[in-house]
Amino acid sequence: MEEAIVHEEADNVEDLLLVGFGLNLFDTSWTSILCNLLELKWHFQHENIARVLQNLKSPESVECLYRTALDKFDYLAYNNSTALAIKCIWALGDINTREAKEKLQLLEQNGETTIRENATKQLNRNN
Repeated sequence: MEEAIVHEEADNVEDLLLVGFGLNLFDTSWTSILCNLLELKWHFQHENIARVLQNLKSPESVECLYRTALDKFDYLAYNNSTALAIKCIWALGDINTREAKEKLQLLEQNGETTIRENATKQLNRNN
């Protein structure tokens, strides 16, 4: 995976994610690599990475999930990156640490209704 990242090989990233996800190969030792990849703009696997991070529930991923929930990606312009933001918000809800809750509270202040509502749902779900 690291080689695919260095060489910005989007197809290899996609293949590696599909294999890793399908065979349940990802554990928390992958969190740093996945967070790095989540914030890179040259590939098209952000939603899949957010889903893997949601499954891992690693507190280490809180900051990258929060930043990605607020980010916009050109290839997701058709829905203003909303589906990705929701996946990141749900991942934060599943992590459910104090820091994750603080990020959800910040997202509750967002000007986009969908982001705000999903952050509120996650906070209410975990109370």
